[in-house]
Order: sequence, then C-alpha cells, then structure tokens
Amino acid sequence: MNIIQLFLSFSGRINRKTYWLATLAFIVVYAAVDMIMVTNNGQVTGAGFVIMVTMIWPSLAVQTKRWHDRNKSGWWNLIGFIPILGPLWAFIELGFIKGSRDSNIYGRPMGSRISDEPGIPSVQPVNPYLNPENRESELVGTGVYKTNSWRGM
Repeated sequence: MNIIQLFLSFSGRINRKTYWLATLAFIVVYAAVDMIMVTNNGQVTGAGFVIMVTMIWPSLAVQTKRWHDRNKSGWWNLIGFIPILGPLWAFIELGFIKGSRDSNIYGRPMGSRISDEPGIPSVQPVNPYLNPENRESELVGTGVYKTNSWRGM
C-alpha cells in the first residue's frame, strides 16, 4: 500500500504499526499548523483552517482501514461522537488490539501474500452480501441473468 492509498482510500486494512505512524504524521502536521496559527496572535488564518479541514479525510481513511483490520465496518468511526467513552473505546481498539489474523471481507492482512505453493490453500473470504449462492435472479432467454435483487446480481 502506497502513501496515497493509505491517506486517501477507504478500502483495505492496516496494522497497528502503520496506524501509529500515520497518527504520528497527523500529530506533527496538526502541531505545525497550530504553531502557524498561534504566531498570528491566536487568530485563525485561512491557510491554517484549510489545512485542518483537509486533514479530516486522511484521518478518517486511516481509521477506517484500522477498523477493517479489526473486521469491523468503517461506520465504527462514529463511535467517537459518544462523549468520553467513544474516543476511549476507539483509542484502545484501534491502537492496542491486534487485527484479525486471517483474511476477512475487507481483504488480506497487511504484508501477507497469497501462497503459490502446492498444499497451502489460500483463503478467500466470502462476503455474505455478494455471495453468488444467494442469487435472487432468473435466467432469461439470452443467457443473461435478470436480477430482482438490490445487490445487483
């Protein structure tokens, strides 16, 4: 995963080390912007405000990938809105608890490779929402499936 994917994409998984390194980068940027804003007698400058607002997307992207590593949806970012307990829960779960070892619906663990060696099966996760066995469709005369499902299958 490259740095652009890390900070801009909401898909995939990252481990705790990558999470803490990204968090450290955010702290450095926020501190630098805060120093810039303090030098102007505490008035918020336009550039400082723009930088702060643009840091929201990368911050959410990194947290979402970490929730995915815990095999949870990115919607768990909303737990931070619960006073006191929400941010504490997110801090502990994202920063200190290991992610799932095996592949899950969000992908393989960071740094893992699919084995090409015979006798070692590669685990491919099944997304229950996209499972072709649950197809609610009918085959029309042209050999194309006509779907009645919201899943588009």
